[in-house]
Amino acid sequence: MRLLALVMLLIGLLLAPAARALEPGKAFHHYVRDDWSIQQGLPQISVLSLTQDRMGYLWVGTQSGLARFDGIEFHTYTSENTPGLPGPWIRALYTGRDGRVWIGTYKGLSVFDGRAFKAVPAPGAAASLDITGLAGDAPGGLWVTSADGVFRLARDHLEPVAGAPKPAQSPLLRDDGLWVGARGAIWHRLPTGRWERIALPEVAADAQVNRLLAAQGSLWAATSRGLFHRVADGWVAYDEDATLARVPVDMLFEDRDANLWVGGDFGLARLRGGHVVEMLPVGGANGVPGLRTAFEDREGNLWLGSQWEGLVRVWSSWTRRYSTTEGLTDRIVWSLAKDPDGRGLWVGGNDGVSLLSDGHFRHVVAASDLPHPHAYNLLAESGRLWIGTRGGLRVLDAGEAKPKALPGLADIGGAQINAIVRARDGALWIGTPEGLFRWVDDHLRRFDERDGLTDARVRYVLDGPGGLVVGTQDGLFVQKGDGFVRDRDPGLPAAIDVTAIRRLADGRLVIGTLNETTFVKDGRGWHELGSAQGMPGNAPFFFTEDDGYLWSAGLRGISRVLLTDIADYATGRAPRVRGEMLLNERGDRLAGQQGFCCNGAGTSKGVLDGDTLWLPTRDGVVSMDTHGIRKNPVPPGVVIERVQLGNTWKDAWQLQSHPFPDHVRDATFEFTATSFVDPKSVQLRYRLRGYDPDWVDADTGVRRARYTNLPPGHYVFEVMGSNNAGVWAKAPATLAFSVPPRFHETGWFVALCVVGLALVVYIGYRVQRYRYQLRQKALEALVLQRTEALAQANRQLEEASHTDPLTGLRNRRYIGAQLPADLSFYDRSVHAGPVNDKAMLFALVDIDHFKQVNDRYGHRAGDLVLQQFAQVLSSLVRTGDYVARWGGEEFLLVFRPMPERNVATIGERIQQAVATHPFDLGNGLVLPITCSVGLSQYPIVREDGARIGWEAMIELADQALYYVKTNGRNGWASFRPTPLTDIRELVENMHANLSAMLARDALRIIGRIAGRPVGATLDEA
Repeated sequence: MRLLALVMLLIGLLLAPAARALEPGKAFHHYVRDDWSIQQGLPQISVLSLTQDRMGYLWVGTQSGLARFDGIEFHTYTSENTPGLPGPWIRALYTGRDGRVWIGTYKGLSVFDGRAFKAVPAPGAAASLDITGLAGDAPGGLWVTSADGVFRLARDHLEPVAGAPKPAQSPLLRDDGLWVGARGAIWHRLPTGRWERIALPEVAADAQVNRLLAAQGSLWAATSRGLFHRVADGWVAYDEDATLARVPVDMLFEDRDANLWVGGDFGLARLRGGHVVEMLPVGGANGVPGLRTAFEDREGNLWLGSQWEGLVRVWSSWTRRYSTTEGLTDRIVWSLAKDPDGRGLWVGGNDGVSLLSDGHFRHVVAASDLPHPHAYNLLAESGRLWIGTRGGLRVLDAGEAKPKALPGLADIGGAQINAIVRARDGALWIGTPEGLFRWVDDHLRRFDERDGLTDARVRYVLDGPGGLVVGTQDGLFVQKGDGFVRDRDPGLPAAIDVTAIRRLADGRLVIGTLNETTFVKDGRGWHELGSAQGMPGNAPFFFTEDDGYLWSAGLRGISRVLLTDIADYATGRAPRVRGEMLLNERGDRLAGQQGFCCNGAGTSKGVLDGDTLWLPTRDGVVSMDTHGIRKNPVPPGVVIERVQLGNTWKDAWQLQSHPFPDHVRDATFEFTATSFVDPKSVQLRYRLRGYDPDWVDADTGVRRARYTNLPPGHYVFEVMGSNNAGVWAKAPATLAFSVPPRFHETGWFVALCVVGLALVVYIGYRVQRYRYQLRQKALEALVLQRTEALAQANRQLEEASHTDPLTGLRNRRYIGAQLPADLSFYDRSVHAGPVNDKAMLFALVDIDHFKQVNDRYGHRAGDLVLQQFAQVLSSLVRTGDYVARWGGEEFLLVFRPMPERNVATIGERIQQAVATHPFDLGNGLVLPITCSVGLSQYPIVREDGARIGWEAMIELADQALYYVKTNGRNGWASFRPTPLTDIRELVENMHANLSAMLARDALRIIGRIAGRPVGATLDEA
């Protein structure tokens, strides 16, 4: 079954739908381009050959080794680390129909069967073959060209082909036979086995034939003397382009869309129907020097191998970019407007205004002719172009060479123009950071705070069936009468910074904000659409509606969301929307193509013309075909590459259906998914059947899974992967293995244990009667000894858990364990007989200004102070009393029952003992320390009969301590009951309202703070 699953996977990958190749109508610089060199892992900068295997790996042949690429990482094979590879200079690569990868080197032929490399011996006495080319025929045979002629593979060994030229290269197999390049000629081996030589023109009599290709209805030869093509009576130079007719040509390749790519040291040319449609010289911005090979993978990527610049990949994507290549004088573009008279697209940038027509820019308005060089917003009307700059407004009328200022608009002055809108009633509305202006019949009026705009910094103006809507940096406003009011419908925050507004065809209003949130308004109010609701994070500058989507463009890029998703979310039928990013600045995962977009805020930040979306960017104008978003349909190949057992890595195939080595229970699985269209967006998940209950999503960038301490059993490790469009592989990659049990986990061990146990029981029974008493006594003594040791250990553990390690005092845990028992004992004593006026006392002591000790003298000095402070307090208690470190610089003293009148005495004693003690900081410094003391007694009210817990008593002492600290420190205080004291009220108000009880004499406070009596006199206490 596992073998069948593997076969089905291979067939599925082989038959997977191929993505469309490079669109013929696009210029090369409109494609997405990525480059790899030695810095990214290539073994060497010269890429001479390329192929793709059935698992989806791209194989790259260089002058210093062979590399296998999965889209993320290169794995390099050389003759040093791979014995089956004859030499590191890889001249040719070919993937056969059986899935094997053939490697032609300058020292011979090798084959990779998916598991290992194997060198193919050279025939006869030849030590090695300098392989120049590989080609496969329909039955699956392999033909090899070399410096020693032509060879054919027969049963995994090479056999020479009689009559072949020497040296030979560039094999091409067609229905009419084998074509081979040689010096000054092309040789044709007919199906009968006879060879015929067809010479090149005399000008190329000594030319080297580098590539042969049948494409576009002709046979082509790339030679060291130029490009030639086959005609009825021989070979003729391709003279349509002078460059191709005279320079060395090293690369020929035809993609699935019939683009013929011709390359060499001169650069790159593209032919369609035998004619040059694009020439990219090396000196140009998009030229690639030293091209030697090309390959198109199953996802439609075109790979180019360069002698000097490594590996290049280009992909069509769904955008085009118009920038300096098309004549734009400055890359930064701020605004766009479609010309209503059909002249093209007006483009406002850093250096004035240009007109984009038929794919080329014409500079129309110079920056020097504007009050500010940045044409920040545009409004195109028939015969007139309104140009809003960062420093005022100008008008360009048809037939005039330069823009002009209109006198009626002089009051706008040098304000930045954020919005220019022609309303349905003919009024022109102009939004600026200095207010909103309306121009009608040469009359200009300014709207600001006096007209209801609480913030006059206007970013956007929209006129439509719902009336005039204005977006400012302080929210959204709607026109009401001759003024404006804030939109206060539910769901819309008040102080949002509005960047874009759009009214949809069904009447719903959409706004974008600078905090990367979109809001949609329907009859029930506003609905927020942010990242939490499924929208990609973006600060929208432009909205449009097309093809059932709401399209959004802003700082981070271009995104879209289905309008039906918005409706379902707004009505509660769906918890989220399914927003998707199609172009993004940062190259985020699952965020479409990476590219610059989009600039500025205002009313001319995008144009939808038919099915094409045009947007201003930091690199010219980007266009996107809204109906041409074609997601990658090709699922990735998923491969389990190797497994780490202990410190040893093994190829996964070595473990397939095999057990782990004895005593190995830990394993790390390394896997990958081969996809080259946005490989960082590949998603991987794995599971270990027999161990994992469900699939586990692999972390981003992590292509390993680690398992430890696996129990014995049979397992299958599975990996699934999806491409950047969420298309998952049809079947998982699998690795079946087993973890053998250790001897003590086997049935034999259990059986031996049973037999042994029975034998021991029998022997013990026979001996027991003789040694029973002696054994019994020994066991009893041992049990007693162990019991005592355990009890001693428990006592020591309990003692340690109740002791503060710094001061040696009891800690808070001890107080929590001991105080309930002490209070219970006291309460029982009260019920047994009168205790007169005796009460338990609690004293909470805090070192004054202890933080200054740490800050000034260091934490070591602070620890010494705490230890000496503990010693001072310990000297003040009797046997049966105890001192505990309550936390930080706070200490708790608990006194067994004593007369209530001793409260003042205790407070004074603690304060004086601390104040008179010299605290040695250990470095020759002696520091005087004071403290604050809060006291409470238990019970606090005797006649009531009610009792409160020890936590409340400590809290009351803490309130008294707080009183001392907030009234000068260096003292003590205690709350005292009065005839009006109610214990329940005291507990209820302990945290918040003791001052009210003090005010109405339901509670009193006594004490001495900084030498001054507090509250009642001490005698009264």
